[in-house]
Amino acid sequence: MSELVVDVRRLSTRLGARMALRDVDLQVRRGEVVAIVGPSGGGKTTLLRGLNYLTPFHGGSVEIAGQRLEPGLSERRDAARLREVRRRVGMVFQHFHLFPHLDVLGNVMEAPRHVLGMDVDACRRRAETLLNRVGLLSHARAYPQTLSGGQQQRAAIARALAMEPEILLLDEPTSALDPQLVDEVLAVVADLAAAGQTMIIVTHEMRFARRVAHRMIVLAEGQVQEQGAPSEVLTNPRSAAGRSLVGRE
Repeated sequence: MSELVVDVRRLSTRLGARMALRDVDLQVRRGEVVAIVGPSGGGKTTLLRGLNYLTPFHGGSVEIAGQRLEPGLSERRDAARLREVRRRVGMVFQHFHLFPHLDVLGNVMEAPRHVLGMDVDACRRRAETLLNRVGLLSHARAYPQTLSGGQQQRAAIARALAMEPEILLLDEPTSALDPQLVDEVLAVVADLAAAGQTMIIVTHEMRFARRVAHRMIVLAEGQVQEQGAPSEVLTNPRSAAGRSLVGRE
């Protein structure tokens, strides 16, 4: 059996007075693609951000990419540990967060150059390979503001892959896109899944989740309501939250 890349135990998070997550368990093995689905406000993004401590949690633990996270970590005191986690765990956000002053090639080269200390020529070769993979090599010298939303999201995916992450976290990668641009991003993610990239994807695209994910987790009210193969969850949901998803499929 493949090794465990993510091991979350009884993860709990408060946002103000509200419990955003309650005793969430999650295990992900190398090469597995897990889709996290559920209603808005159910805790999906909070869980994803907790995996690299962008959102601190208040109970439980996270073992990810060989590092352990627990409540009470400090960005200053525990900087080395958090830096190592974030180096090995790629994150793709809803709204791209590309550097506007850098062209696409510069965005993809930035972290390997300044975090890994890679040689400029090696960085450029890696970046060009990744941009070709996501269909953006011809736009390598374009600036983010000149690109469509779909192109910006594909550039953000290439930037995350440039660090060769052990696991890639994608937070609603198509939610900020016009409908006609969604398919181009989904095609890139499907290609990564087929190549064996370990991924956790928060998504509202049920058909896409059915297509690429090995496992689907329904998260609502801060708790895992059910999980299983996407075909099983979407065909025969056991929870009220799961049945609501089937109604939207």
